[in-house]
Amino acid sequence: MKKFKFKLQTLLDLREAREKEIKNELAALLSIQNIERMKQEEFRAKMAAESGRFAGKMRKGDFSYAESRMYERFVEFGHRVIEVAQQRIDAMEGEISKVRERLVEASREKRIVEKLRERKKEEYLYELNREIAKENDDANQKLFQRRIREQAM
Repeated sequence: MKKFKFKLQTLLDLREAREKEIKNELAALLSIQNIERMKQEEFRAKMAAESGRFAGKMRKGDFSYAESRMYERFVEFGHRVIEVAQQRIDAMEGEISKVRERLVEASREKRIVEKLRERKKEEYLYELNREIAKENDDANQKLFQRRIREQAM
């Protein structure tokens, strides 16, 4: 019997490629979103460090109006950067959920073809085993008949 060959292998390959492409697209979007989150954390850390430094100067009484104003501007800027980053993150959520839905659908479509392939392979193996069993039966039958002939002589 010839080797197992799945007739829809190219379709399966296409669906796997599509799923991989969508996974890469999702990974790119999540990467951009994570960069925005890291930017937020970076500014929060900078603001906390600057706040600690300014609080230390205030306790010592070693600050000027200009430093106070710069600190205030820095905090306002930091809050704006964090807010803009959050807006970008929130804006990407819709697109990310659409890509996730497409990924689920692509995975489902691929799984359908994979199940069909598994079923066809099981059928192939069943037929192969039947053929092997038939060949064994034929060989045993011939051997049995030859022994009977040899005993008759």
